[in-house]
Amino acid sequence: MADYSAATSVDDLVLLPRPSNEGIMDTLRRRLEKGSIYTYIGHVLIAVNPYRMLDIYSDKQIAKCTGAYRQELPPHVYMVAEDAFRTMVAEEESQCIIISGESGAGKTESAKFIMRYIAAASKQGAGVEETKRIVLGSNPLLEAFGNAK
Repeated sequence: MADYSAATSVDDLVLLPRPSNEGIMDTLRRRLEKGSIYTYIGHVLIAVNPYRMLDIYSDKQIAKCTGAYRQELPPHVYMVAEDAFRTMVAEEESQCIIISGESGAGKTESAKFIMRYIAAASKQGAGVEETKRIVLGSNPLLEAFGNAK
């Protein structure tokens, strides 16, 4: 059995020396044990649901992520939101963040964190309040899809 203990510090699974299903799962498990629920694989963010509340979604964390680039900070759902927000503003084009996972994986919570970040990062200005209202108001629709059978 291969030893992937050094891989626990890898923020991006693309950097694994020998990527394999076993190596990926072992790295994710070890990162979770150390409190790192987020890991990149290229431009995709993998989130492992810890099934408990974590103190990693504060206003301080939002401030830390605002204006930062993905490579500057450890993986976080706020960094995905920051990247989409920055691209939307710079290119003046709509952006899409796809959240996928099994039932109970935390998709709805992730979407709420992204909406909260975008609302905070957009600050104030013409049209911003309306955008915030629309983004934050989409939560009931999101919940309806999340609870669909």
